[in-house]
Formats: sequence, structure tokens, C-alpha cells
Amino acid sequence: MKKLLATVSLCIAATGFPALASADTWSPNGSSALFNVGNITVMKGIQLSCNLSGSIDIVSSDASVGSLSLSGGLFGLCGTISFSSLPYNVVGNADDTITLEDVVVQAVTGSCVGDLVGDFDHSTGRITFNGANIPSSPAGGSPCVIYGVVDSNPQVSFVP
Repeated sequence: MKKLLATVSLCIAATGFPALASADTWSPNGSSALFNVGNITVMKGIQLSCNLSGSIDIVSSDASVGSLSLSGGLFGLCGTISFSSLPYNVVGNADDTITLEDVVVQAVTGSCVGDLVGDFDHSTGRITFNGANIPSSPAGGSPCVIYGVVDSNPQVSFVP
């Protein structure tokens, strides 16, 4: 029996199936507010300096962004940028980054769809976006690019 299990394990490894990933654990349970520290810079053909607000919801150690909006900017243009298909699943990565999965943005100059990755500071619960890209939709246009720091209150954390 041990030889059979070893053979099956070796065959699975040889076929290139990925190893099962362990799930990250978020805390505290409940809803935390998201807000910018300084301005959030967003670009898709034009550059805007915006304010961000939203929420991250943690239920049974799983996290999702339940709401997200931008405001301010030149002539109030940030308010015309919208996020749809919420909530966005949030994954904490072992390299101290987080991924917001399948973000959908309708910007002033077009749309973007895809994952958004930022650096996560475990000591502060802050996410830093330093040129984070969401691909253009349809492909071929300029991506949505984000710079800035987002804080949470109460402070969220995760263990990969």
C-alpha cells in the first residue's frame, strides 16, 4: 500500500499538477473601513488625484472588498470612475502582498478588468499600490494604474 501511495504521489507530481495552496486567514471578523492616506493617483490615459473609500469584509477568516469608490479630483472626475462586480475576493500572499481578484473598473477613458496587487504592511494594516496595473478591457488599450496608500479601520491583518 505504501508503494502504491508513493507511486501515485510521484505520478501526480510528474504530471505537473500544482500543489494545493494553504488558505490565508484574515482578522478581525466584521467590516473595516478602507480610506486613502494622502491622495490616490489613478491613470488610464489621464492622471487624476482622488480620495478613496470602501470596506473590507471578513467572514470566517475570508476577506472581500464589499464597496469601493473614488471622489474628488479635477472637476470631480474621480467620482465618474466606478467599480462593479463587487465583492472582490482578497487573497493574502506569502510575499507580503495582497491580491484583489477580478476587479472591474469603468474609468473616464475606458474600462479595465483583472487582478490588483499591492504591498501589505502587517504592522499597520496598510496596502501600498506602487504602479499597480489592471489590464485594459478590451485588450490593447492603456491599463488602469494606481499609486497610493490605503488604510483600514479597524486594522486588518492576515496570516498566509
